Amino acid sequence: MKKKNILFATCLLGTLAFSSCEKNLYDESKQPEKEIQVKDLEIPEGFQWKLSQTAEGTVSATTPTLVSLFLDEACSEGERLGTDIPVDAETSSLPISIPTYVKTLYAQYETTNNSIKKVARPVVDGRFSLNITDAKVNKTRAITRGHDIEDDTKLSGGVIYHPKNGWGTIMFEDQFPLLGDYDFNDFVINYKVQFQGLKKEKKKYTAKYIQIGLRLRAVGGIFPYFPYLRLKEIDSDDIESIEVYESSNINPIPDEIKIIPNEHLVLDCSLLTKNLHKPAGSKYFNTEENALVDTDDLPEIHILIELKGNKEVKDIIENDEFDLYLKRSDNGTEIHMNGIEPVAYKYPRDNENLLPVYESDGDEEDDNYYYSKDRLIWGLRVPGNPAHAIEGADFLKAYKGFAKWAKSGGKNEQNWYNQGNANESLLIYN
Repeated sequence: MKKKNILFATCLLGTLAFSSCEKNLYDESKQPEKEIQVKDLEIPEGFQWKLSQTAEGTVSATTPTLVSLFLDEACSEGERLGTDIPVDAETSSLPISIPTYVKTLYAQYETTNNSIKKVARPVVDGRFSLNITDAKVNKTRAITRGHDIEDDTKLSGGVIYHPKNGWGTIMFEDQFPLLGDYDFNDFVINYKVQFQGLKKEKKKYTAKYIQIGLRLRAVGGIFPYFPYLRLKEIDSDDIESIEVYESSNINPIPDEIKIIPNEHLVLDCSLLTKNLHKPAGSKYFNTEENALVDTDDLPEIHILIELKGNKEVKDIIENDEFDLYLKRSDNGTEIHMNGIEPVAYKYPRDNENLLPVYESDGDEEDDNYYYSKDRLIWGLRVPGNPAHAIEGADFLKAYKGFAKWAKSGGKNEQNWYNQGNANESLLIYN
């Protein structure tokens, strides 16, 4: 009898132990988290995907002087925001494009005792102030544009950079209005802008010359898209001249850039992608690990626009006004940054997978352009030159802070593209 009881108890314990193991095995709380992709992210209402902002500066000096602005305390060349900006006793409004994570700017100028002084200025709610009382009297001087040195004397000193003294980047998905794979490498293009010939008019900074550089980084999509640039605050009648003053790795070598008939200035930049030289055996351009393109071999073009009169810098420096977009050659589909109305493309307003867009009256735009119904986008603008994803990479694994940034509505991980915690094995840095 005792043996039977012992045997029963043993079986009972075994059954309970098995049941416990079985319960733990299927306990949802103990299961690994499901891997999510970009298109699975829950995006807060109102999030605009902005990684940069225009900081409005209030600047003045007791004596006329020249000031340079930087993003870092060391005032390094690659973090330069402006060079030899003229400042005087008149308090003026100075717009500077900065990343959203930046809380402090650094000004540098020459003092009355001929030393170089650096001062930190906080950025609060997109504003900063600079009042200089110990600057050396310094008149505006000529600058060099990199060509036609004899003509440089007609330019007044001072340059404002956008996004900074270096490249900014736009990463596109090319399957609009479908979501695609969201590796943001279907079309990757660098841009840089310099506003030259600075002049103050009615306490605001204006420019007569706009120098634009474009560089093709990668094409990982299969559709025939080409880049275009619209400057929405510049009319065609405002242009004195446009010239291509430098290019590399473009065949044939361009001597001019085509202007698309439009109310606004629209430049056809498709020459960056025509006759594109892909590495042997590659399907795409600079997105495959074993078929990379050296940085020095990337197609690049530099354009100088001379205006008939000076234009306020703030009107052009805003993200929405510098409209670098894609246009598909076979059906005319356009892909713009979120919130920007297309140029000639008939937007699919009735597509149930997109946010609804009302008809524009010409005076204002609907901010819902190029948003999916879940507030996803097709173009991502980065105020720097980050690496792009290799073909087939999970963007959330490549940039570990991206998901937190997007899900927080831009409040967290604002510098996700430059924090040093990226997965380098999934990224291409050239």
